[in-house]
This record gives sequence, C-alpha cells and structure tokens, in this order.
Amino acid sequence: MLYAKSKTPVQEQVWARLVQSIAAGDQLALHELYEMAHRIVFTLILQITANRETSAELAIDVFYDVWRGASRYDAAKGTVLAWIMNQARSRAIDHLLFENREKGRHVGNIHVHAEMAADAQGHLALRIAQETGKEAVLPSSRQWSEPEWEQVAPGIECKLLATDTQRYRVSMLVRLAPGASYPAHTHAGVEELHLLDGELWIDERKLFPGDYNYGAPGAGDDRVWSATGCTCVLVTSTKDVLRV
Repeated sequence: MLYAKSKTPVQEQVWARLVQSIAAGDQLALHELYEMAHRIVFTLILQITANRETSAELAIDVFYDVWRGASRYDAAKGTVLAWIMNQARSRAIDHLLFENREKGRHVGNIHVHAEMAADAQGHLALRIAQETGKEAVLPSSRQWSEPEWEQVAPGIECKLLATDTQRYRVSMLVRLAPGASYPAHTHAGVEELHLLDGELWIDERKLFPGDYNYGAPGAGDDRVWSATGCTCVLVTSTKDVLRV
C-alpha cells in the first residue's frame, strides 16, 4: 500500500503499552496517550457537535473513559486509536441525542471553566485525583512528537501514527488534495474511516466532516476521491490489495 513508503513508522505496541500502563493506574501514561490523540479526538467531536466548548468537555470525558476502561481494551478487536475514536464518536452522538431531549439544560458531567479550558490535561488530572483520592499527576514535559506529513503519491499525504506488524494493521491520518483520488482497492481486514475535514466520495457515498465509514473485510472501494480536499483518520489493513 501507499503508506509502506513511510520513513518513520511507530509501532502499535507503543500505544498498546500505554493502555496497559493506564490500566495499572499510571497517570503519566494517560497524559502521554492524551498528547498522541487529543487533537484528533477534539477535531472529530467538534465536527459532530459544532461547539468548541462542548467538544473540549467531551474530549476530556473520552480520556477519562480511557482511564476507567483501559483494562477492557482488547487489541484483537482493533487498534488503540480506533478504540479511542469510536469512543469519541459515541460521546459526541450521545451528547446530541441528550441535547435534543433536554433543550436548554447543561449537558455533561463537568463544566470547563475559562482557566481550565486552557489546561485540559490539568482538568483531566484533577478528575482522576478526585476519584482516586491521590494527588493530581501531570507530566513535566511533552512526551510525544507527532510524525511529519509524507507525500506517498500525487495529491496524497499520510501521517503514519501506528503500525501493527503482528495483526497487519495501520492507523494514520490521510490528506487528499482537491481533485486527488485514492487507488481502487480490496480490504484485507476491517477498514474504519473518520472524516475530519473536507468532503470525500467513496464510490456513490459522499461523506461530510464528522462522518464515519466502515469497510468490511473482502469488500472493495472502486473510487475514493475528494473534490474539495480532505483529511481523515484511517485504520486499515497493511494487506489491502490495490487494483489497477
């Protein structure tokens, strides 16, 4: 596949070990995972809710859910990023459903005060401290340096976030330039796509920001292209077959 050209692969085991450490109560591991995924999580939620303050609140909720549910993560069912992104989508959709039922009422478990909105990790640490009765723990410095964009084909750039060589899976950001198309391909495993910006056509289906697409193993996409340009989170198999 196109992303095989990446010069800076990050192993999925790095993400998985953080989840294991979180399950053991390591707050610093949670903050590192937050640094790796919070921007993507916030962007997806913002596209669904169209409210920045609500999105900030719900993003914190997502990582709090990761803290409480890390022991239930099953690597056989998907990558860490796919697990987090699906939780983010569920949080955002649940918020919209609740908001439709409870017009005019405050939604969410927490309220982000102005001083806390600038320090979401601090807010997350305080929530955990309140739950555990221990001191809030924050990292002394950033632990994660996001990979650079790499051009892998004309009009297509990838930012490879994690590669699982044992299960032949990859998690990445993909950016298509206006008018660019992704080659026709057949899915070797499950493919999950979250559209973050722009518009994307997958055969006859047009996706808008915040939309989700599931590709079943064995299924294929004949034409994937964007008239506007777009960015998406893509979790797919490294064994997908390109069709010329």
